Amino acid sequence: MRALALLLLFLGLSLPVLTLPIFSQPAAAAPPPASPEEREVAAVFESARSALAQKRGAAVVPLLSRASVDKLEQVRGVARSGNDAGLAKLEPAEKFAAMGLRRYVSPADLRRMSLGELADHGMKNGWLGPNVIGSSGLGPVRVRGDRASAILMVDNRPALVPADFVREGGAWKIDLTGVFSFGSQMLKGFAAMSGKSDEAYIEDMLQKLPAKPALMHR
Repeated sequence: MRALALLLLFLGLSLPVLTLPIFSQPAAAAPPPASPEEREVAAVFESARSALAQKRGAAVVPLLSRASVDKLEQVRGVARSGNDAGLAKLEPAEKFAAMGLRRYVSPADLRRMSLGELADHGMKNGWLGPNVIGSSGLGPVRVRGDRASAILMVDNRPALVPADFVREGGAWKIDLTGVFSFGSQMLKGFAAMSGKSDEAYIEDMLQKLPAKPALMHR
């Protein structure tokens, strides 16, 4: 659950994307792709992994699908507004990302930073921990029309959430919408089992994460 929490927090930059178990992969972890399309998909994943390994979070944003960027921008907008009415309209995973941004980033920085700058900020301040990128890998890629997916391997075990990709304008992009949907389902279930509202359960989760790394270096 902590891995999911850190992933969603960074994605809400809540990103990349981007940082993520979803992006991180040692190249040797996956077998050689069998087709040119599969190689193209794997190359996008590797580009994101390489950027994250170099702590260049902003470089991952252009590799994301339009729907992914739109969702991240929505989260960023709610986080920077401080408006609880806007927060209430978000799905649980999006709420987690927005509430995490409010916890880890100052109001002034939220107003000032773009999505890419928040991604860089998260990488600089170690939101993912030192071993996340090296612990994940990409399994065999399967292409179906303009969509593709691959099994995510975390510590050499298949993850519950696949890596999804979509072809837009002739180029493959990483699609994070499934990560948010899966995260929302999990959060709803855990909140219901705890007898708490989504917001109360998410607040408890955030309190258990490491203490405000984005503010520790100021």
